[in-house]
Amino acid sequence: MPDRMWSLADFRFDETIDAAEVYLNRGDGFESTARDEAIAFAHERGANLVAWWPASSEAGDPWCIVAKVSLPLRWEQIPIGQSAVDERLWFDAPCGKRDFLVGSGNTFVGRMAAWCPHQAVSYNVSRSEMGAMSEESRYFVAGFLAGNAPGYAVDADGEIDDADLAAWRAATDRFRRTGFWYGRWGTCQVCGCVLLPDTCDDRCHEHSTVDV
Repeated sequence: MPDRMWSLADFRFDETIDAAEVYLNRGDGFESTARDEAIAFAHERGANLVAWWPASSEAGDPWCIVAKVSLPLRWEQIPIGQSAVDERLWFDAPCGKRDFLVGSGNTFVGRMAAWCPHQAVSYNVSRSEMGAMSEESRYFVAGFLAGNAPGYAVDADGEIDDADLAAWRAATDRFRRTGFWYGRWGTCQVCGCVLLPDTCDDRCHEHSTVDV
């Protein structure tokens, strides 16, 4: 599954499929076919040749299906309902009142969506900004952060450097406690070591209380 929804600008059909050959399913499985022949096959059936995946998601010739396309391109329209707030997912908000978790913030890593019933507004919150919470909220946060943690670094051969792996384990461990991931390079202003990417501090853990 991709980490972001595709843009309609990534939708490709007929001549916008930039490939000489495609894999086409004629009803009995996919087989390699010249793109123009595949387009003609689709048009004979009153339809279009549609690439199954965005170009950035594929390696090699695109896999295509025969499907109807209407112009101008437009997304499917569905009614959007107001999601019910689960009052078991409460926590003490930074303002001191009780708000509710409602899902992913879909912004920065570790940010969760919350609902404030007092101001009737939605906002995003990190674990470190939350006070006391229900048992259900603790499990929600733990599961959310475990699934939201970035993966570890690998080189071009798929190998993992031992130091990188140890740093990843330390950074994701702290991330599960704070819900904060800065995601930028930084160094300690005392010893010069490279800081873990979950922090925006200018000191490493060892020198966090040292005066310069």
